[in-house]
Amino acid sequence: MRLTRHAKNELRSLQATLADVEEVIARPTSTDRDQDGKPRYVGYFGDVRVRVVVALDEPDVIVTIHKRR
Repeated sequence: MRLTRHAKNELRSLQATLADVEEVIARPTSTDRDQDGKPRYVGYFGDVRVRVVVALDEPDVIVTIHKRR
């Protein structure tokens, strides 16, 4: 699994690991797609709720990670 520069920076700011991202994708609390069709996975890094967005044309590329409320 690869991360864009933006996703790497967000992961670092959340003090999470690639294993945390893989866990959210493997066991999301919910999933949907953005307006462009990219898959989005919602889950937790510890007690922090996050959304992981995956590239549409490259499913092994994480586009971004957002902290959710």
